[in-house]
Amino acid sequence: MHRDRPHASDSVGLMSIQRYGKWDLRAVDRAAAARARARLREQGAPPEPERAAAVVLLREAPLRVLLLRHTAKEPFGADTGNGAPATVRERWADGFEDDRRSGGGRYGFPGGRHKPDDPDVAMTGVREVEEETGAMVALQRAWSRWITPEYEPVRFDAWVYVATLAEGFQPRVRVREPEYATWVGPEQAVCQYGGQMSMPEATTLAELSSYSTVGEVFAAAEQRDMSPVLPRLNACEDRPRLLLPGEDGYPAADLARS
Repeated sequence: MHRDRPHASDSVGLMSIQRYGKWDLRAVDRAAAARARARLREQGAPPEPERAAAVVLLREAPLRVLLLRHTAKEPFGADTGNGAPATVRERWADGFEDDRRSGGGRYGFPGGRHKPDDPDVAMTGVREVEEETGAMVALQRAWSRWITPEYEPVRFDAWVYVATLAEGFQPRVRVREPEYATWVGPEQAVCQYGGQMSMPEATTLAELSSYSTVGEVFAAAEQRDMSPVLPRLNACEDRPRLLLPGEDGYPAADLARS
C-alpha cells in the first residue's frame, strides 16, 4: 500500500500529504475543476467564510478516533441551516458527490457553525460534541485551521480540535444527528472512508496515524502551526489539484483574479 505519511518529528509544520492508501487527497475531477473556475469568474468576490469547529475525539489503547456518518452536512461538519446539503460541492470532499447520489452518507467528526452565544470557536466544538453525541469534552487542543476554497458557495473558517471525553461519558447516536458512530483507528478510518470525507478530515486522520497514544497527539498539538490553510486549485487544466500555502505552484490569488 502506497501512502505519504507524516512523522511525529514533522508536527511543527503543516501537512504535505498527497495520497493515503488508495485515495489521492488532492485530486480534482477535470469537469468539476472547470465548473469551479467558471464559478470563480462569475461570482465576483468569494463568500466570506463563517467560523466553525470540528472535534476529533480520541481514546486508547490503541489510539482510536470517533468517526461519524452524516447524510446532510456541509463539508467539515457544518450544517447548511436548512437540513439539506448544498447543491454544489466540487470535489472538496473527493468522491462525496457520487456517494450522495447512491444514497450513502459522508464520514467525519462532530462539528458545526459557530453560534452567537458560543464564547469562542473552541466552545463551538465542545457544544457540537454534546449535541451530536451526548458526551462532554474533558481536554481539548487545537490541531489545524482550514479555510474552504473560494469556489465553494458556502465557506468556513474551520478550527480542528483533538479532544478526550470526560470520564463516564460514552458517545451515542442522537435523534436527527449522526446516523452512525464508531471508534476506529485513524489509519483504518482514512484507508476505508477517505473518499467519503473532506480533504481536511482525511488529512487530519492521515496525520494522526503517525501517533500511538493520546499523549503523543496532545504533545504534537502544542507544536502545531495554526496558520489558516486555504487550498486553491492549480493552474493545470489537464491535471487539476488542490495546493496548500507554501507548495510549488500555489496561486497568490484565486484563479479568477490571478
